[in-house]
Amino acid sequence: MTAFNPRHLARQVPASTWQAYLSSRSIAIPESFDWSAEEKAFSDALITLLEELEPDQQALLHAELRHVHALATQKGIDAILNASDNDAAIREDFGKLRNHAERALWVLVNWPTTFMTAEALLQFDLGVGKRSWKRQAIKVTEPVSREAADIEGLQAALSEVLSKRKGPRRACHVDVCDRHLDGGVQISVYVEDDPNDLVEFVEEGMRRRTTRPATNLALVYFPASGIVDTVGRGGAKVHQPLVTLFARHLLKQEVKPEAVKQPMFYLNRLRHGLDLPEDSDIDLAAHGINRIRLRRARLRSTKAPVCDFWVGVPADQSEPCALTASSAHLKDHDLFRGPFNIVEALISIYFAPAEVGKRGRVLNIDLKQSGISNLQDMGEEDAKLAESLLRAWRVSEPTEVELALVA
Repeated sequence: MTAFNPRHLARQVPASTWQAYLSSRSIAIPESFDWSAEEKAFSDALITLLEELEPDQQALLHAELRHVHALATQKGIDAILNASDNDAAIREDFGKLRNHAERALWVLVNWPTTFMTAEALLQFDLGVGKRSWKRQAIKVTEPVSREAADIEGLQAALSEVLSKRKGPRRACHVDVCDRHLDGGVQISVYVEDDPNDLVEFVEEGMRRRTTRPATNLALVYFPASGIVDTVGRGGAKVHQPLVTLFARHLLKQEVKPEAVKQPMFYLNRLRHGLDLPEDSDIDLAAHGINRIRLRRARLRSTKAPVCDFWVGVPADQSEPCALTASSAHLKDHDLFRGPFNIVEALISIYFAPAEVGKRGRVLNIDLKQSGISNLQDMGEEDAKLAESLLRAWRVSEPTEVELALVA
């Protein structure tokens, strides 16, 4: 991610969105301020306006805009959509906005709770595949308790385990939130770290202030598959108790986590269609692809009683996809918009015919949320194409080798 530069952010976001943001923060704007000025003149005037604010106001806006910058990426936008339980309004607005920077600022103004949740989700997402990440199977598919007493019990247990043998008990706070695109439930854990004597500048000069910083751990549990991802420093002595105590207090189960060999597929990210994102460099025409559609999906309820539904459509490429069929026949209770996780999916890729009068070939990608697929049965070129599409849709995570190259 590039370093935060308020001037760069000012140029990325149009005047109308800046006006909505500053108005929501009760910033007094001079009557002479020209909202219709040419882009560069406007961004220069906006920076001047921000620099002339009172120090407290300026510090508040500068901090908020840093958060906006952090979410102004494809992963950040994915996190926003992942944090939203009913994102129809957000997606509708996103289609009208210029870029990810404007989208992130727009969400901060209109859906501040979703924005805050997205920050926690993004922090976890950025740790997946790195040294502090561990994936395990607990073979339990129970709903996560949201009862205050259970969460308090988990906080107390983690505080005891993560505190030093000698010394006071470390404070601990736990937040629980849903990840609506990948079907996970995220447990964000904040644990008191060692005190820090912070030297800082204030209006009177410099001062030393003792702070109680928090270190962050996170766990994501996928109820449909019994898979658990954890992110946090400390190795096995942190990851193991985090999983077992989570299961004991919020799943009411005693578990023995086991290592997971194959990566998961985040199939819920297919629920809004198979259009390629803005940052994709895949040229479908160059591959001779006429159409891609979701042909079949298996959906599992996230609430009791647990049950599965299959949605499938005919193989003919002229037929609607499973998403269109579901929304057409189940207008009030569309399975792809309801409390269901996609646990299996069949994606069909239709290629243009090699000769006139011939029928084009079809490549089917068969996926299960647990990581099972038919990719290994494909030819080398088909497998590369399928893997690149799955990465573009954020259905699969990059390999460890790819992560190392961009780290």
